[in-house]
Amino acid sequence: MTYLNFVIVYCLRQLNGERSIYSVYHILKGKKSSQSIQDAHLFQLHPFFLSLPNLSREYFNEKINELAEGRFIELNEESKARLTEKGEEALQQHQSSMFFPHHMNGLVYGDRGLLFWRRLNLLVQVVSNTNHKETSYFPVQRSRSVQEWIKKFLRGVSDRDRLALTLFRELHSVLRDIEAKEDPSLLVLRLTGFQDYGLTEIQTAEKLDLHGEEYRFRFLNLLHGVLAKVDEQKQGYSLLFSLSTVSQQRRNLTLSTSKTFDLYNQGHSIEEISRIRKLKANTIEDHFIEIILTQEHFDTEKFIASGELQKAASVMEELGTKRLKPIKERLPHLTYFQIRIAIAKAGERNESPSRT
Repeated sequence: MTYLNFVIVYCLRQLNGERSIYSVYHILKGKKSSQSIQDAHLFQLHPFFLSLPNLSREYFNEKINELAEGRFIELNEESKARLTEKGEEALQQHQSSMFFPHHMNGLVYGDRGLLFWRRLNLLVQVVSNTNHKETSYFPVQRSRSVQEWIKKFLRGVSDRDRLALTLFRELHSVLRDIEAKEDPSLLVLRLTGFQDYGLTEIQTAEKLDLHGEEYRFRFLNLLHGVLAKVDEQKQGYSLLFSLSTVSQQRRNLTLSTSKTFDLYNQGHSIEEISRIRKLKANTIEDHFIEIILTQEHFDTEKFIASGELQKAASVMEELGTKRLKPIKERLPHLTYFQIRIAIAKAGERNESPSRT
């Protein structure tokens, strides 16, 4: 079983046949839709969100076919999959022997991690070349926005020599101290300096004798571990924290949901927001589920009483499902929207991915 096959099997086990296989595909791709974000939360698949943004549907289908032909999974006509006994045994065996990205969290660090890496890589190159009095070189990051950000950042730095020392010390410290306990070479080998271009992702994997698929997840695990440590100790890693900052747009919300949230904070109801935005009420309800899942301390009492939340949670635990229809049959007095809120809140209580 390849590493990506292992990841897909793990994700399908988490879905437990309640979503189609393409829910996994959209999570791995990091699709910015309320449904994908909800599924990543509800089924504790947030580590894998946006882990493979370039994954093609064709390659994903190949992997699914490999697993089906190998009798690791069984597919039904609705493109939903369940693990076979062979699949369960293989998953348990691989979880005990394979690397698992416990420190990855694509919902929190996905976009931010990619941006942080691009800024860090370019800053290391600029500082290294500046120290060697070299002004003519090709920037390792071609993104205009990343280049402009670094230029603006450097204009605010008065002591370039101290900048180099601070960058080295912070990077050395965080790579040594993060809980991920990953090999720093996963990241360091890809950094570019004076007359020394970093290795590509494929080259780094080969040098470390890792399959490219596994390297990808190890790299993201390390990167997300770095960001978690930097967030935890902002003062100790002030330079790295500045590289990781993003715009003031609400983190983890899709653009459309962010607009809905703004209107809600202005005092508008779901019906009013639907009318103002010329969107169906169901779409606005999707946005609120996304808000509940991504915004800490969001008060849901306005939509469903806490006692009803507890009843719904008990039914979900008893039935062993997060599907709407069977829960609605047991609690007919609740609306589907209220049940979806209860499901979202239940997902909140179990955010850590299973490790067994």
